[in-house]
Amino acid sequence: MDYTIEEIQQDVWRVNIAGIERIVRYRRDTRAFTPWDVTTTDGHKLWSAASLESALRWIQARTGQPVEALFAQTLLERSALPTDSGVRVPEESAQIKQSG
Repeated sequence: MDYTIEEIQQDVWRVNIAGIERIVRYRRDTRAFTPWDVTTTDGHKLWSAASLESALRWIQARTGQPVEALFAQTLLERSALPTDSGVRVPEESAQIKQSG
C-alpha cells in the first residue's frame, strides 16, 4: 500500500493514499459533534468526523485501502509527543482500550 500520513501542524494531518491527498484538521473553536474536517489540499471541505479515527476511516472507505495501518501510524506519532502538549486520544480508540 502506497500511503503517507504526517502531522503538518498541531491537529492538522496530511494523508496521501495512492496519490490522493487529503487534509484532516481539528477545529478547536467549535462545540460541534464533528470537530474533525476532511478537506482537499485546496481547502474544499469534503466531510466532518467525530474523531481522527473516524476521519481516517472515511478516507479509507473512499480509497479502498485498509485504515488500520494509517491509524496505527498516527497513534505511534502521537505517542512520541510530550504528554503536556494537550494531545487527545480519539474517542473511538479510547473506548476500544477500555472494553478490551
